Amino acid sequence: MSETESTTRLFTVEEANALLPVITPAVEELLRTFREIRAEVEEAAAQAGLPVSSSDLPKRLEERGLAPRLFERVRSIIERIHARGCLVNGPEAGLIDFPCLYDNEIVFLCWKYGEPRVGHWHRIPDGFAGRKPLLDASGAEAEARVH
Repeated sequence: MSETESTTRLFTVEEANALLPVITPAVEELLRTFREIRAEVEEAAAQAGLPVSSSDLPKRLEERGLAPRLFERVRSIIERIHARGCLVNGPEAGLIDFPCLYDNEIVFLCWKYGEPRVGHWHRIPDGFAGRKPLLDASGAEAEARVH
């Protein structure tokens, strides 16, 4: 089952924007945790005298014990966000997608941490690279069709 098949909630732009204050603390926690993971990887590599690309590094990280707990925290945070009906599609960048019905097609309303509101959308196969402003060339009519 794909992510879109397991998602049952469809958002309006207003509903997605209303959820931002609820999920933003979890996204901030996710970003902090990824910074901790990067720091742990760099510290483990430095202590072992290994490059971060070394195939021996995962063993060192497991021995230190912190990385598995951090990865479990990431999993838990993502589950909390998904429980709200939205999808974490770029955890290290704070990218959150909200399934939405647009012209009889399920698309994603797209928000990136730091943006003041949900102001973009993209078709599912296009991903973040295919992001378009909600008020693009088709004007207000396009936003009115996003239900």
